[in-house]
Amino acid sequence: MKPFTLTADSQFPIERAVFKLSGPDARQYLNGQISQDVSLATESKAPYAIVADFKGKMDGDLYVRQHGEDLLIDCDPSLREELFTRLDRYIIADDAELSDVSDEIQFTHIIEPSREIPGSWSCTRLGQYGVDVIRDCVPELETKPICEADAERARITHMIPKWGHELDNETLPPEAGLEERAISYTKGCYTGQEVISRMKSAGKTNRHLVLLKIDAKVHEGTPLITDNASTDKPAGVITSVCEIDGTHIALAYRKRKYQDSTTFTCGEANAEVISS
Repeated sequence: MKPFTLTADSQFPIERAVFKLSGPDARQYLNGQISQDVSLATESKAPYAIVADFKGKMDGDLYVRQHGEDLLIDCDPSLREELFTRLDRYIIADDAELSDVSDEIQFTHIIEPSREIPGSWSCTRLGQYGVDVIRDCVPELETKPICEADAERARITHMIPKWGHELDNETLPPEAGLEERAISYTKGCYTGQEVISRMKSAGKTNRHLVLLKIDAKVHEGTPLITDNASTDKPAGVITSVCEIDGTHIALAYRKRKYQDSTTFTCGEANAEVISS
């Protein structure tokens, strides 16, 4: 199945918590806290990264970009207090200051803009190339806004994990397939780096993300069952669902023990792995 494609020049406002990191040591400090090389954050690019704890589990995920003299960070709104506290906690000897600017700055994401948009940052939020623009500076475009349902269809079929669905405080980044998008294995030390690097060397995780085609409607949290997996110890669990032209599509975690299994029952429905 081909991923759901959004129309070029279409746009949607993204509700995010937004933090500003300022000061001479801002980049140096953030580079020791996130998994991505902060040098990739520029006036035109917003790389994706994760924040981990000392066990390698996720404290959050975010995008970061240069904005004038400062760095702007955005994350899921549910992480507004928790991630702000986590990032602010270790600013001790560094000449840097973190402030919450969520009520002042919000972004709109534009898919594959047909012309250069000044003051925008390229990033891939839904699997397609796009740019972020501060909402007050969005140019007029001919196409209509993207609805939330279509944004979810694109995200799910491109296998982009989302906080509160595929990602939470128990997630190890390689489980969600975040190695290429979010992790630099050459940038140097950051919190959780040793554990995440060991996982790369081992080459295996206890579970991994898969894309399913399902023959009936199911709900998030529905367990995946096989002949040798019981309902109290399922083979995995569905994390996100959508419907495209009558076909039900879902993201799910499949346990490593069942990595060779490609068909499951989930409630009254039957599911087939179409990508992993």
